[in-house]
Amino acid sequence: MKLARGGVQIEIVANLFVMMFAGLALVAVALVSLAARLAREDALERLRMGSRHIEAELDAGTERLRDFAAVARAAGPRVVGGDFRVLDAQGRVLLGEPLGPAERREVDSLLQAARAGGEVIEQGSLASGELAIATHVRSRSGEDGFLLGRSSGAEFRARLAPLVDAAAWVLAVATLVFVGFGSWLLRRRVVLPLGALAQGTARIAAGDLGARLRPQGAAELEELAGSFNRMAESLERDRAALERAHEAIARGRRLASVGQLAAGVAHEVGNPVAAIMGYAEACQRDRGTSERTRELAERIGEEALRIRALVREMLDLSRPDALAVERADTSALVTRLAERVRSQPLLAGIELSLELEPELPAVDVDPGRVEQIFVNLVENAAHALRGGSSPRIQIAAQRTRDPARPARRATDRPGESHGAERAPDAVAISVSDNGPGIDPEHLPYVFDPFFTTKDPGEGTGLGLWNAHRLAELLGGRLEVASQSGRTCFSLVLPAADTSGGHGQTPRADHR
Repeated sequence: MKLARGGVQIEIVANLFVMMFAGLALVAVALVSLAARLAREDALERLRMGSRHIEAELDAGTERLRDFAAVARAAGPRVVGGDFRVLDAQGRVLLGEPLGPAERREVDSLLQAARAGGEVIEQGSLASGELAIATHVRSRSGEDGFLLGRSSGAEFRARLAPLVDAAAWVLAVATLVFVGFGSWLLRRRVVLPLGALAQGTARIAAGDLGARLRPQGAAELEELAGSFNRMAESLERDRAALERAHEAIARGRRLASVGQLAAGVAHEVGNPVAAIMGYAEACQRDRGTSERTRELAERIGEEALRIRALVREMLDLSRPDALAVERADTSALVTRLAERVRSQPLLAGIELSLELEPELPAVDVDPGRVEQIFVNLVENAAHALRGGSSPRIQIAAQRTRDPARPARRATDRPGESHGAERAPDAVAISVSDNGPGIDPEHLPYVFDPFFTTKDPGEGTGLGLWNAHRLAELLGGRLEVASQSGRTCFSLVLPAADTSGGHGQTPRADHR
């Protein structure tokens, strides 16, 4: 899944730009139209005042209409607001170029209206800005005529040009600002969060359930990122639970195989081993045998005993387990176990330290099974330290979280992650040593049956497997972490549930 580069951003910016541009264009058109109307009214007022100014010459004593025409022609357009001409009663221009056919038709209608009303004004279109005023006049000599004034659209458009240019600049600047800032803001608040969501979804689809999103962008996108993270957490928990279930099934199958193997070995090997032990004992008691023969017979008996012990160990592992569960104080339990192993000959010359976190919660366990696990871990650590300098084993107990408990509860608020906020609800009893460590390629197999790195004759490879099985039987788990110079096995047990919560107390009748 890949978000089209710039697709969402371009589409949203384009749509918003069209709406913004249309809105600004409407405002600009309205402002220009209002300015044009005001400019036309101002031009009309100047034209009328110019007409009154020229007509005042008649009142000042101008006798002939031709002299009046000379005064009108001499008046500048800037002074009187337009171009003025004087026409006689027949509509002929005095002291100027005659009217053309098209202009004659327009002027005739104006003069006819002026005869009836004395003054008439004609306005062209708002876009052209042209104005015309016609006034019926009479000279002192009794000549009738007309004063015709025109205001062309050139001056009108010249007055509007700065406003139109300003509106165009406003549109251009607004467009640049909107496209630039809007694109940056949209990319930061929408496109990048959506891109991160697309990448996170692609990682989830590829099997990377550890993908998480940083909430960013608008509130809805932050909520979407939170929902994505909760979905990823749920999928991760479900996959971990499924993997644990598969591992449990695989271990169950291996246990069944071990049981079948043990039963077959017990049947097929038990009787021959008993016979070997009997013959060896007979050789030892026979006074006619040599000392060397007795020595060899004794070794044969010892090896036969080892074979029988191995057969019994496999039979014990294949039998159903029963738990004698009781509530135990964790600090007292670990202290007692440490004291028991401290005096073992295997730990001679090894420094043993104990570190307990204060006020550890109690645990519901079978103390005998915990001791079995604990002794196995300590013995393995001691074997790993043989021949090393400054050998040291550290036993520690501290609070931790139990991943088997749900990450959310029914009482959690929406958006609240109980897994990230809840207090530690388990106890980790760890055994660490400063030995050479476990090879990384061997680490995934340390809990498999019959897997061992010890020398031949020193181990069967069933100790850690049995410890792992017992840890799960107690409702906990056994973990391992190893690197060069340090190996740590941790027995994680759920804390005793004293409040009726989500604790997983092991059943005493577990079979």
